[in-house]
Amino acid sequence: MDMKGLPLLIIVSLLFVTSSCNHKEAKKELMIDDSVKQIIFFSNHKQYEQEVSYYDAIIELKRSFPEEIKNMKIITASESKNYYNNFEIENCPAILLVYQDEVLVEIKGNVPKEQIVKPLAHALDSGR
Repeated sequence: MDMKGLPLLIIVSLLFVTSSCNHKEAKKELMIDDSVKQIIFFSNHKQYEQEVSYYDAIIELKRSFPEEIKNMKIITASESKNYYNNFEIENCPAILLVYQDEVLVEIKGNVPKEQIVKPLAHALDSGR
């Protein structure tokens, strides 16, 4: 592990708030509040190298949307199988923005940071 990866790993470790089925049950277990826009991050910390762009995007988004990032739900790979069908996710990494029982933004797989930040920031900013 190089020195650049270590701080990211530490930051992500601090951000992790793990959660352990139909959509309503999943929402209840995840404590999703339909009255706010909720970010859900599907992560496999064992393959963090593939998720670096997601970590960078989360750090960048935190500057403009600190509350939304603070309330982000992180679903680890071991828990994710319980939620894949509910959110139509096939594997990690993936990040969703959910509001009033609807997925507003869905980003899956290995994508650059900008392709994560732009749609999330736009959706989070609208209606403010």
